[in-house]
Amino acid sequence: MQRGFRQDIQGLRALAVLLVALDHARIGPFHGGFVGVDVFFVISGYLITSLLVREAEKEGRVSLLGFYARRARRILPAATLVLLATIAGSIALLSGVEAKRAIEDAVWATFFAANIKLTIDGTDYFQAETTPSPLQHYWSLAVEEQFYLVWPLLVLLLCLLVVRAHRPIRDVAVPVLAGIIAASFAWSVVQTGSDTVTAYFSPFTRAWELALGALAACLSPRIARLRGDLLAAASWAGLAMVLVAALGYDERTLFPGYAAALPVVGSALLLVGGLGAASWGPQAGLGWAPVRTIGDWSYSLYLWHWPLLILAGAVWGTPHGWSGLAVIAVATAVSGLTYAWVEQPFRRAGFITAGKARGVLLYPAVVVLTLPLLAIGNQVVEDQLNDGGPAITVKDYGQQQGDPRPHFDKDPFVALVEASVLAAENGFDIPADLKPALEDLDDDRPDVGECEYFEINEDRPLCPRGADDGDRTLVLIGDSHARQWIPALEELGKRYGYTAYFLVREGCPSSDVTPWLNNGTGPAAQCEAFQDWAVDQVAELQPDVVVLGSQANSQGFEGADGEHVTDLDELVDMYGAGMTSEVERLAPHAGRVILIGDPPDLTFDPGRCLSERDATLEKCMSEGNPTGIRFAESLRDGALAGGAEFVTTGQWFCAHGRCPTVIGDYIARRDKAHVSVSYAEYLTDELEEQLELGG
Repeated sequence: MQRGFRQDIQGLRALAVLLVALDHARIGPFHGGFVGVDVFFVISGYLITSLLVREAEKEGRVSLLGFYARRARRILPAATLVLLATIAGSIALLSGVEAKRAIEDAVWATFFAANIKLTIDGTDYFQAETTPSPLQHYWSLAVEEQFYLVWPLLVLLLCLLVVRAHRPIRDVAVPVLAGIIAASFAWSVVQTGSDTVTAYFSPFTRAWELALGALAACLSPRIARLRGDLLAAASWAGLAMVLVAALGYDERTLFPGYAAALPVVGSALLLVGGLGAASWGPQAGLGWAPVRTIGDWSYSLYLWHWPLLILAGAVWGTPHGWSGLAVIAVATAVSGLTYAWVEQPFRRAGFITAGKARGVLLYPAVVVLTLPLLAIGNQVVEDQLNDGGPAITVKDYGQQQGDPRPHFDKDPFVALVEASVLAAENGFDIPADLKPALEDLDDDRPDVGECEYFEINEDRPLCPRGADDGDRTLVLIGDSHARQWIPALEELGKRYGYTAYFLVREGCPSSDVTPWLNNGTGPAAQCEAFQDWAVDQVAELQPDVVVLGSQANSQGFEGADGEHVTDLDELVDMYGAGMTSEVERLAPHAGRVILIGDPPDLTFDPGRCLSERDATLEKCMSEGNPTGIRFAESLRDGALAGGAEFVTTGQWFCAHGRCPTVIGDYIARRDKAHVSVSYAEYLTDELEEQLELGG
């Protein structure tokens, strides 16, 4: 058995961090480089368990205080430095909204809960439409620390069992670890199939990866007795498995699930293979001095590379290829300095290592240092976001004395849009008291209570809204572009005596088509089932009014033979025909069927634009997205062909082909495509003019 310092493990660390960095920097074919994180998990489980087991074998117990003191010295100094530097860079270089989001993420990261925050936010690691958080990568540190809240305690309990059972602790730990691996892997497969975002960041779906490393550590004495050529072959097989995953996986891969087994098992084979591999194994290459140096710096490099890529992207555009390589080179240099001046001194400093308690005190010390600095940064960002002028009106839109008065539309809602376009062109200041506030845009979604159907695939409940004792019924069906009208429809329901049911599920259009999953892996079967369920509810409820709302899925639709349709012209035709079909399915069971047309999409994120340091209303005015307009027109034609009514909404968002992000003092969209809650509420009376629910 190979004892002492394992140079090949440092090389494996280098491989892991380079795969992650190359993927993030979009360098070369390593689109599955995210599996480097899984390699890190296995290494961590192996090394930590090796230390714990050796201590238990020698002392008959493990010191929890000593363990957490070592973890604190290893993890906290560099993590805290990078976190604070990232926040400073975010305030200086990112938009106000992005900087505020980064500060919130920093608070969660401080308490090793970044993965929980990302899960709550529903952050899709592969499909984020907005700029990712510069601290998003702290999720993996959180998963590790959450695992190590439990695992040392289990080892301590195993020490007690060893005394009673008179068996080596490694033998006692093996069945426990096997159970953790089996349960966690099974849950990973199940949850990845139903909720990929939660599965990606969950400690329960990742625990088996750390546990497999721990199992390898417990079995090391036995494995070390195997023939060297067998261990060398296992090492090469493991390296091949990791590289196949890094080269073959991409954002369409359902991960972790079954797919995680390839790099995770490969990493374990590399670890145990290094216990005594023959000279022709890959260990010599992994132990090569330059590779080993990158392995020494791997923790700092993992911490630095991602925020530097995000911050560089904010200034020069998304790094890729040579520009990505330049950023990684800078990150590598900074990581070497961090390793020498931060990591190593804190590991060896006498004032910290002299007593176990001192090391553990680093945890509260970091909190005491970090939170006040984050509070100061948050105040700086809020001051920036809240600065501005008065609201735009049809009487005050930045006009100069003597300018001819424009002929605004007689409709006051349309007239305010026209005035807002002129205000942008005239250099009018961005209003100060925006509705919603810029920092609240991320969470600006209509409430659906317990009927969050995206998370419910069986036994879906109905949640009556609107009037408490309504004598009429209204049903809203569609995706998030139907959901955006809930604030107005609920108020109208209360006003005119409608019991309202909001049957909305993100990504499921009201058109009778099956969208392709965002990760590109196939048709959204759950969406198809939801659409059929919604029609069944209408058949049972026999509502007075059915309102539809929808936007096309950018990933395409399922064709008649199950194929993936991506051709734009074909998609537009399918969308319109699907709307006709949907109306014909609903019409026999409803008094009226009405489609609320979608306004033109913006071409940029309004929150980010408005919170840039040099933001102006003119810079934040968009033209309508032509692709979105084509889909909206297709839906209109399909609805009318089926006999439905149609509500035009574009005039409430755009005038003369230009779409301001601020209308009056409202931010009209919470993102490129969705109406903000505040603006939907503002449009309630205008929407009623079209719907005529009070008749």
